[in-house]
Amino acid sequence: MINTVANEDLTIELLPSVNDRQKVFKFAMLFNGYEYYGSLEAAAKKAQTQTRESLTEIRNELFFSARASRHCDDERYLEVYQELLPIFKKKIGQ
Repeated sequence: MINTVANEDLTIELLPSVNDRQKVFKFAMLFNGYEYYGSLEAAAKKAQTQTRESLTEIRNELFFSARASRHCDDERYLEVYQELLPIFKKKIGQ
């Protein structure tokens, strides 16, 4: 089981390369949207809004995408991560 990491403990150095699918998945699992939002359904609903105003929201979006990709046996989460990476850098670098 991968431990979660609090938003305030994230650093730019923790952001994996978009080309390393295993590290991207592990990074996505450093946040647990199910626990944070209270259920799979609540995490899914929040992820689908793509609000992206807070670090929590973008972490949840990546988390949910990674979980969905594992369920569907695809790598869509890598596309989501690539899209979110500049936002991660901005939010973490503040």
